[in-house]
Amino acid sequence: MSQTDVPKILIVDDQSRNLDALEALLAPMNCTTVRAQTADEALLSVLRDDFAAIILDIKMPDMNGIDLAKLIKQRKRSKDVPILFLTAHMLDETDALQGYGVGAVDYLSKPINPDILRSKVGVFIDLFTKTRALNELNETLRGEVAERENAQEALRIANQDLERRVQERTADLSRAHQGVREHAQRLRMAMH
Repeated sequence: MSQTDVPKILIVDDQSRNLDALEALLAPMNCTTVRAQTADEALLSVLRDDFAAIILDIKMPDMNGIDLAKLIKQRKRSKDVPILFLTAHMLDETDALQGYGVGAVDYLSKPINPDILRSKVGVFIDLFTKTRALNELNETLRGEVAERENAQEALRIANQDLERRVQERTADLSRAHQGVREHAQRLRMAMH
């Protein structure tokens, strides 16, 4: 797998030490992390790259994670990217429902349990990889179907042309045959 094929995980937190910790936790996995410390950086990253998942801190100074998730989910390219929210404190049900309502797939509490984080992200990486492979296969199949349709159309046109030529040749032979019969009849009449 080339470096460009490795799934990317967007990690968004206003604290660089938290980003460092997330990178360290995800380092053993088959993914590349892209860091963002602001909502603007996160949005630019989402415009630039496709992500297997986004790990998003809820509490940030410029824009909270819920509002950022809404913006991410509005874009066609990123609307299906799973978002894991990070929170330093327990959420009440209303906050949790609001997060799920904007597209969160789960919440992780700080301090993060490394095994749980890697397990959840691993599922999204696997899903992303399989979805991408399926999309590539679908594109290949679409190309093969288009080639087959083009070949069938060319064959249909060739058959029509052949049928036309057979009809023309049959008509020519019929006329020639008619001419031979008329000539033979004239000969018979001349001999009588």
